Amino acid sequence: MNYLDSILLLGIDRLNGERTTSGLYHLFNGKKSSQTIQDGRLFDLSHLFGILKRYSYHDFQEKMTELHNNGLIETDDGTYARLSESGRIKLHEQLERQPLPPFLNGWRYGDLSIIFWRRLTLFVQTLSHILHEDHQFHPIQNDPDTLQWVKHFFPRDKKSRTKASSLLFKELMTLLCRMEDTDAENVVLRLTRSGRIGQTTLQVAERLKFDPMVCHVRFQAALHFMVDRILEGQKSYPVLYAFLADMKQSHALTESTRKTYQLINKGLQLEEVATIRKLKPSTIEDHIVELAIHVPGMDIDRYIPAADQMRILEVSRILRTKRLKEIKQELDEAFDYFQIRLTLAKHAVGHPHNKGGIGIVD
Repeated sequence: MNYLDSILLLGIDRLNGERTTSGLYHLFNGKKSSQTIQDGRLFDLSHLFGILKRYSYHDFQEKMTELHNNGLIETDDGTYARLSESGRIKLHEQLERQPLPPFLNGWRYGDLSIIFWRRLTLFVQTLSHILHEDHQFHPIQNDPDTLQWVKHFFPRDKKSRTKASSLLFKELMTLLCRMEDTDAENVVLRLTRSGRIGQTTLQVAERLKFDPMVCHVRFQAALHFMVDRILEGQKSYPVLYAFLADMKQSHALTESTRKTYQLINKGLQLEEVATIRKLKPSTIEDHIVELAIHVPGMDIDRYIPAADQMRILEVSRILRTKRLKEIKQELDEAFDYFQIRLTLAKHAVGHPHNKGGIGIVD
């Protein structure tokens, strides 16, 4: 059993047969749908959102078959899955040996960290080569937006470049020194500078004697940690903050939900918002559920009274399920699906994240 197996088994354990395995794949693959957003919250998997972006569905299905054949999971026609007793033991043993990094936060920082890393790597490469008067190099990033950002942000004269190099080095060292040595090395080895090409995940994994998936996940966690600290302490990291300033968001919301949020804050009712935005009421309901998940202090009492929320939560607890249909039937159809999933999303209490000693020293 390897580290990828343990990630998949953890997801299956959290879902416990209440969502399809394809739903788990979409969450791990980073599909931003209302269902994956809600499931991430309900089953405490938001930190793993997008962790397997390049993992194909074909490979995922083959891995599900392998886990089943090895007796680690039990499936219902290959659609729903639960851990077997053997799988539960193996998962526990694996996470004891190699816990998930505590600062992993795929939903909140996944997209931000990708753009941050593209900008940082290209900026470091360009600055290093220019300061060494080496103008003949191939950009490590070819994304047009990244190239344009670095071109706009890049210092115009030698004095400014030298100063930027010194400040950037100091800020990066401050952040890297707050990580375990292997995690700091995991980041530094990937940077390209004059005279050295950044290493790939496989090369870094071989250097650090890591399973490649461990190397990948720890690298993601290191980036999430860096983004979190830069955003929280922008005065301490003025140069690095510039790499994120135009992307900073107060809440991890999709753009369409953000527009709905602005209208709701003006006191408009759900149906009015749907009319103005020319969207189906069900789409606005999805947005409201997303808001309940990600906006601290979001008041949902206007959609379902607090006393009714408690009734729904109690039934979910007694039945030990988050399946909307079962909860709705138990409550004699007194509430619609929107009210039930909104309540579950708002009050979801997930599993405590593993805070094992891997990743960041803070």
